[in-house]
Amino acid sequence: MKQQEAFDILNSQLSDVSKSQIRSMSLEVLPRLINTLHENSNNCPSCKKHEQQGDNYVNDIRPLFEQDIRFIKEFERWVDSSKKHLKTTHKQHPRGQISSTYTTIGMAIGTFIAFLISYFINNNNILGGLSIGWAIGMLFGYSIGKLKEKKLGQLNKLY
Repeated sequence: MKQQEAFDILNSQLSDVSKSQIRSMSLEVLPRLINTLHENSNNCPSCKKHEQQGDNYVNDIRPLFEQDIRFIKEFERWVDSSKKHLKTTHKQHPRGQISSTYTTIGMAIGTFIAFLISYFINNNNILGGLSIGWAIGMLFGYSIGKLKEKKLGQLNKLY
């Protein structure tokens, strides 16, 4: 199933569902995930199996919003195993995941370094130093993550 086809089917089924519910279930990545599995399905039997399961979810997504816990858990397991397969076997990543990870790591490192500097120079304004360290770490982490994503995008390794 192609990305636009999956997107259209999901839109028709979820017209009465709020955007926040759709985001909370991470459904915005589903059409891209299905499309990537479809592109790899000719060469990879595991991708073909994941794609067939994904097509079933796309064609009948309503149980996710009817609080069917069994269906929700099954769907989450499928998404996780599909992403894990694409990451380990085909070295493909969801768009935005790498920059988010690097941003988070950058914020933690920036805050820690700012704390150490403030601690050793006996700075009375430790909160200001931590805020600046956090912001600088976030900027560096985001920049590095975006550069990595740009390289992966050029290699067609993002979905």
